[in-house]
Amino acid sequence: MSTQGRLAMGEISRPLSASERWFWLIDQLSPANCVVRLRVRGPLGAYRLEEAADAVVAEFPLLRTTVVAGPRFAPSPDPHLPVLHRIVTDPDEWRTIFDTQLSEPIDLATAPGRLIDLAWRPGTSDEHHDLILVLSHVLLDGRSMASLGWRILAHAFGAPPASPRAPIPAADDLIPPEHTRLLHCLRTNLTAQLTALRRRPTGLPGTAPPLPIRRTRTVIRTIEGADLTELRARCHQHDVTINAALAAALAAALGALAPRSTQVAGIGIPVDIRADLTPPPADDEPGMFTAVVPTYIPYGPRATLWQAARTAKDQLSQQLQQKNHLAALAAIRYGCPRTLESGRRTIELIDRRAPWNVTLSNLGKLTPPETPDPLHITALTIAGTNSCASALTVAVATLGPTMSITFCYVDTMLPRPTIESLADHTLRAIATATRQ
Repeated sequence: MSTQGRLAMGEISRPLSASERWFWLIDQLSPANCVVRLRVRGPLGAYRLEEAADAVVAEFPLLRTTVVAGPRFAPSPDPHLPVLHRIVTDPDEWRTIFDTQLSEPIDLATAPGRLIDLAWRPGTSDEHHDLILVLSHVLLDGRSMASLGWRILAHAFGAPPASPRAPIPAADDLIPPEHTRLLHCLRTNLTAQLTALRRRPTGLPGTAPPLPIRRTRTVIRTIEGADLTELRARCHQHDVTINAALAAALAAALGALAPRSTQVAGIGIPVDIRADLTPPPADDEPGMFTAVVPTYIPYGPRATLWQAARTAKDQLSQQLQQKNHLAALAAIRYGCPRTLESGRRTIELIDRRAPWNVTLSNLGKLTPPETPDPLHITALTIAGTNSCASALTVAVATLGPTMSITFCYVDTMLPRPTIESLADHTLRAIATATRQ
């Protein structure tokens, strides 16, 4: 079909929005990837994943784009999501490949990402598959990525393909006008910068390597079964969210690693903005529908974990009520460089001077799709790369009785044992508080 004919059907052809362009610029210097790993027990029929990937690409116009000079989105001449198959000899081999995929660039001139199938003992009663879905953060956020993972599995296990969807505008263009005015954006951002200067928050210590050689590695922990049930009960008792409790525990761990007189940790919390947009996109529509809200969480003897969690919850609620996250996202349009040549210095400056460098991203409780054929998902792990202004991203998702917590850190910035100690301190703080 001709390009004109496909555009008439609803393909995407437009310049990248300001926020998309910002991540594209960063991606040119250091890969900006989102990665999810799903372990599926039992066999996968021949070509099921290829057919499922084709069905998802056919449904969503965003997955049928390439990024060309401009930068701008253009319809792909060969829309597809590559599927790679491999038989592994170690059931834990996925961990190495998972880390590798965080740092392996995605060529957006050809495809939005890739799907890797790691098969363990195919044809036996022990067979399982670790499916690693890798997509570009230029196109979508972590929640969108997890949703696409579910849709691929749904199609692979018998769900029929859905009708193609119409393209929607970028999230930037759906922000209500009252939050996009220049003076409002400047005032919101200036207030945020002054707050950060006044707080002088603790972050992850150390000096990150330059963006072109920056690589992300992971340390993975879980909270399971009765421990997760008790955590939920205690959070309900103290009227805080699990996310707030995790942020408080992470703040305590950062404080132990890099104690400072301020005893306040700076942690960015990504929030879903779909409901704030006009019109709101569908919950399963892929795209960049998150904004990061900075929180400043006390640690040390002056604050118990539950008091710190209350502070985190209150700060987040206040900023969301004031819609500061929308103004911060809208402000990108007024300062995003147009080209890589003009943007390199800006990106490197922000990377060096960012007031905080830790992010806690919690996708919450994820429910597997209902499928005609039996689908047994036994594990879920998510991760994201650390690019500009980021040294540690803690990615959290819950599947059934297991909460997976991935500490994504910049390699060589701190020794791996230090990050493992940070992860253990975070979980220990949670465990101690739930017993009190």
